[in-house]
Amino acid sequence: MAHQHHTSFLFNANELYVNEDPESGGRPPRVNENGRWVPPVYRDGFLPQTPGRMFRWNNGHIEYAGSNYQWINGQGLTYPNNETLQHYSSTTLFWCNEFTQFQMMEADATTIDIATSDFPYNRWYPLTFRYEGTLSRVSASVEEQYLAGRDGAWIAQLGLQAYRNRRNRRTEGLAGNLATIVALVAFSCTDDDTLYNVLINNRAWRGQLRVYDAEHGRRPERGVVGNIYLDPENPNGSTYDALRHLEWTDGPIIY
Repeated sequence: MAHQHHTSFLFNANELYVNEDPESGGRPPRVNENGRWVPPVYRDGFLPQTPGRMFRWNNGHIEYAGSNYQWINGQGLTYPNNETLQHYSSTTLFWCNEFTQFQMMEADATTIDIATSDFPYNRWYPLTFRYEGTLSRVSASVEEQYLAGRDGAWIAQLGLQAYRNRRNRRTEGLAGNLATIVALVAFSCTDDDTLYNVLINNRAWRGQLRVYDAEHGRRPERGVVGNIYLDPENPNGSTYDALRHLEWTDGPIIY
């Protein structure tokens, strides 16, 4: 009988603060054409990231990966053998304000100067979605600015009310870029301790994202970097191809 592999990956969500004080090596705040704040486009516009705990997604179940997995100085590491985790993807996500909502890029924005980078890393993007029936796959710079439907408690839990479809359609759930989904979940909590409590103690994300009463963390100018790594404890089921399939072929990650 053939052994069936299960899919898993490691993830964390780092807090990202801006440095808008030129006297401390930062950059003055940026605003858009409407005078509203938008994220920096130079790496010195950010302060060092505050690392979040490492978690494991395992066939839809979330567990704490343990203190042997950590994010340090831009890399995921595993101890005690001090090996570097294989990086799959990162998304930097900011909640700007209630008007601009989320701005994102599919990279760790602290590692590049966006203003001088080549496409697609030369700008910030709004959240956009690709439809597959009533399933929404989130990514940067895809076709649709609204979700495929309107209903589902997960929409409000993730702060996506403004992205609801204008038509009264049901929605199957959310899939697509894993690092973006992780960052959205992090924004549903005020900090890493609350995220741990929601994911581990309350077990709120088991495919279905249950409603939880934690205060959300969508504060103006707050940034989060979501990171995805291959799971070294599951070498056959945690591969680049497997995660790509999970993002763009399989069903919803959240519903």
